[in-house]
Amino acid sequence: MGLRQAMTVLTQQWEDIVSRLPDDERAELTGLARELAAQSDPETAAEIAEEIADLLRSHLPVDHPFRQALREGGDRWASTAQTDFWPQLSETLWARLIDLQPTPEQIAAQIIERLLAAPALDAEQVRAQGIDPADSDLIRLNRADGTPQWPAFQFSDAGAHLDVIREVNRILDAADDPFGVADWWLGENGWLGGVPARLLGDIEAEELIAAARADVAEV
Repeated sequence: MGLRQAMTVLTQQWEDIVSRLPDDERAELTGLARELAAQSDPETAAEIAEEIADLLRSHLPVDHPFRQALREGGDRWASTAQTDFWPQLSETLWARLIDLQPTPEQIAAQIIERLLAAPALDAEQVRAQGIDPADSDLIRLNRADGTPQWPAFQFSDAGAHLDVIREVNRILDAADDPFGVADWWLGENGWLGGVPARLLGDIEAEELIAAARADVAEV
């Protein structure tokens, strides 16, 4: 397990990683990172790094650099020959926590930016699918200039999944919180074990609906 490389990625991509976490897990990561940065003993630091790795595995996509580093790294963090890297990494991580930890507003802006960058259709393209862009059961995201766009996953497989997408969007109240619901579809989901939008057609519609209802029940 490449803990050493993964923690380096954590310091390099802190903002991106934090933006992908729910509030509780974000707070947990920050707490663990502070413990890690303040730890002077490499062996104890390795145990904390293991906790961070376990936390992030369930929230980062498999192709994220952090998870790639965990898979590809072959170093043993606490081996005597390799503990010399720790003071520098600790100092770097601490600097990231103090100087670069994003505010809640910055985190929200990063999430919105990521969601707007995902594949999307404009109103004309939605109409070309034979669908009314005004359908309130579809996720519509507005850019800063007011230009609307509709996440493309909603129309995948020639619209074959529209019924379950509409149902989930109603449960999660996409009309009131379009970015929150888009993040539900496009982010990792621990209940489903993957990204809901990528699971369309691979799992039963009832599983998606149950996952959405479970999220609403937790609020």
